[in-house]
Amino acid sequence: MKPTVDLIQLAGHGASLVIDASQKPTADLIQIAGIINRQGTHLTLVNAHRKPTVDLIQISGVCTGNITLEFVEK
Repeated sequence: MKPTVDLIQLAGHGASLVIDASQKPTADLIQIAGIINRQGTHLTLVNAHRKPTVDLIQISGVCTGNITLEFVEK
């Protein structure tokens, strides 16, 4: 997994991202989601089932309409 700083840079340059939610702290995902939202790109979080619902609500709240939460265990 890339470091958070790299993902933030990529998101800031307009990249849509697919991130394993179990590999990043919620605070980092919120930060990335905010940048994704400002850029108008898309964030997909796989393994979303590993985060508490309250955390997913916080992340989704800053990335309105630009987020997919994948709950399928792989």
